[in-house]
Amino acid sequence: MLPVLFHVVIPAGFGKLAAALAVVVIAVVRAVAWVRQARREGQPAGVLAALRQDATTIGVLAVVAGALWRAGILDGEIRLPLHTYGLLIASAFLVGIWLAQREARRRGQDPERLADLAFWILVAALVGSRVYFILVNWGDYFGPNALVATAFGRIPRLLAFWEGGLVFYGGFIGAALTAWWYMRRHRMPFLPYADTLIPSVAFGHFLGRLGCFSAGCCWGGVAHGHLPWAVRFPPESLAYQTFAGRENPAAFLAPDRLTTLPLHPVQLYEAFGELAIFLVLVAVVRPRKAFHGQVLATWLLAYAVLRTVVELFRADVERGVVRGLGVGQWTSLAIFAVGAALWARARQRREPGAAPA
Repeated sequence: MLPVLFHVVIPAGFGKLAAALAVVVIAVVRAVAWVRQARREGQPAGVLAALRQDATTIGVLAVVAGALWRAGILDGEIRLPLHTYGLLIASAFLVGIWLAQREARRRGQDPERLADLAFWILVAALVGSRVYFILVNWGDYFGPNALVATAFGRIPRLLAFWEGGLVFYGGFIGAALTAWWYMRRHRMPFLPYADTLIPSVAFGHFLGRLGCFSAGCCWGGVAHGHLPWAVRFPPESLAYQTFAGRENPAAFLAPDRLTTLPLHPVQLYEAFGELAIFLVLVAVVRPRKAFHGQVLATWLLAYAVLRTVVELFRADVERGVVRGLGVGQWTSLAIFAVGAALWARARQRREPGAAPA
C-alpha cells in the first residue's frame, strides 16, 4: 500500500509558467488530433480551424488556469504529490482508450472520434462522481456546520475533489449522459459504440479500484480476526484518518493506534470482480454478440449484482444510507433495471432472422 509515489517540486515563480505551458501543450495536441480528423474526412485541415472547433476545451483549461493564477496558488513553491491512485486512474483512461480504439477499428468505427469522445467522458465522469458525492453528503457542504473552504483557504470545498469524495456511479451516469449527447450530435449510433466502449469501462474500473486500495478509500467493514486476507490500513490512508476523526475511534483502530483493525479489502473484491466481468465481455459476450446493446446490457446487469454484493461488506457510511440500504445499493437496483430493460428492448428491435451483430 503506497498512497504517494513521490513529489514533483515546482520552484517559486515557475508555477504560472508551468500552468500556461500545460494549456498550450494540451491545445496543440488537441489541434493536431483535429487536423488529422479533418484530413481523413476531406475537410479543411488548418490549425486555426482546428482550434476554433475545440474552443470549448481550450476555454475550460484557460478558465481553470486563470482561477488558480488569481487565487495565488501558483505564486510560491508547489509540491505536487504523484499519488498511486491518480497514476492508476490515468493508466485506466489511457489503456481504456487504446482498447476501445482497437475494437473500433475492427468494427469499422471511427477510432479518432472515439478518442475525442473519451476526453469528454473523462471530464463528465469527474464532475458526475463529485456531484453524486455532494448530493449524498449534502449536510457536510450546505448544513449549518459545513466548511466552505479547503485547506488552501481560497477554493470552495465543493471543488476540492483531491480531498476525497468521488463516487463511481455518479461518474458513470455523467459519462453515459455525455456520451449519449456527443454521439447524437455527431450522428454516431449509440448502442454499437457503447458496446465498443463498455469493456474499457470495466477494465478501467479494475485499475481504479486498485488505486482505491492504495489510497485506503472506499474501505470495508471490520473483519473477523481469522479472515486471512483482511487488511490493516496505516495512518496515511484515508480509512485511518476517517476512523481517527470519529467519536469512537477505538472501535476501528488497533489498540496500539498504528493501524486500523482488520478490514474487508472490498476495493479488491470489486476490482477483481470487474476484471472477471471484463474477461467475460471480451471472451464470451462480444464474440457471440447477437444484437447491438448486448455487451452494454450485460455489463449493467453483472456490475449491478457485483456492486450490490460488495456493498454488504463496505463500511464507508460517508457514501450515504437510505432506509437501511446504501445509496450504492439503491443505485445498483436502478442500474439493474436499466440493463434488463435495455436487453429486452434491444433484442426485440432486432429484426427476426437477422445475422448476429
